[in-house]
Amino acid sequence: MNRKPLVGAAVGILAVIILVVSMLPGSDFLKGVVPKDVKLPGSLSTIYSDLKPLDVQLNDISVLSVSEKEATLELKFNVYNPNNKPLLLEMISFNIFENDIKVGYGEIGERLGGQYANSNYYTVLSGSSLLVHDKIPLKNTGNNPEFWLTLQQGTPEWRIKGEAFYSTTSAFSGLANSTSFDFTK
Repeated sequence: MNRKPLVGAAVGILAVIILVVSMLPGSDFLKGVVPKDVKLPGSLSTIYSDLKPLDVQLNDISVLSVSEKEATLELKFNVYNPNNKPLLLEMISFNIFENDIKVGYGEIGERLGGQYANSNYYTVLSGSSLLVHDKIPLKNTGNNPEFWLTLQQGTPEWRIKGEAFYSTTSAFSGLANSTSFDFTK
């Protein structure tokens, strides 16, 4: 039996697999092979480019309501994508402090899991900004009466500290990225 065609087919299949994997967005293979000054087609140029972090800014924090038992805050974040390709903002996770005492926490979005269709994420287009916001409930546990008085008087000194998680729009990229932030208002 002649094994040359079988070996040739196996080598050919292996070569195709290596080529496909090397061209996925998470692969740095092209960066080592293709010189930087070469003009690439659109789809290959997005693979070749370096990923810059999203720029997350606290746009506003508002106290929507305050009672003796609970309060509702609204936080608004402006997210800018400096890249030449869209990115998925998976989640912004943050802690809320008043005078360096943690008084709450929140999350906007959710981390990508096994299925894209059911995930709650935001697409941030290239060179664009996106305003994301959420209402955060706070319960009055009675442990921090000074904070609750400050909240009712409308004079809190906020500090918002957290992290934004994002990735490329490719399900096969395997890249999980994050950027941290720390704002006072």
